[in-house]
Amino acid sequence: MRTCYYTGITMACPLFLPGAPLDGFAPEATSLGELYDGRCSADTGVVVPPGTLRRCCNRGYARNVCAPAATSGADAFRFLVKADDGDTVTVAWSTERNHLPLAVGSTAVTATPASSAEPLELQARACAAAYRRLAGKKAIALCHIAI
Repeated sequence: MRTCYYTGITMACPLFLPGAPLDGFAPEATSLGELYDGRCSADTGVVVPPGTLRRCCNRGYARNVCAPAATSGADAFRFLVKADDGDTVTVAWSTERNHLPLAVGSTAVTATPASSAEPLELQARACAAAYRRLAGKKAIALCHIAI
């Protein structure tokens, strides 16, 4: 398992396009809040094996065990829910390489379907959706895009 060197928290691969939460797993301490099924943005036509989803895609820092991750400019995305006003979940994000931030920002996630298939947007939506699910609040759809 690859975790942040400083906090021990797992983070998602910057190439990961999350789909639906994986059934049969308890919520884990991941930056997305749950383990997700999904695809790799490096090749969306390839089905990612469940073990790789759990060990690499949902956890990031897979540069030494995943060929597509080795070519990425970043190692992981980190997310933090900053606020939830009922209609909008504000999610702070950080893109990291070698445990250092490359870029930081925040995004507002609403019930409106995702506007793109970019990993950062889809992962922020997954984080907000897991937060809402685990808190027993109104659901947020992950995306309307077939991945």
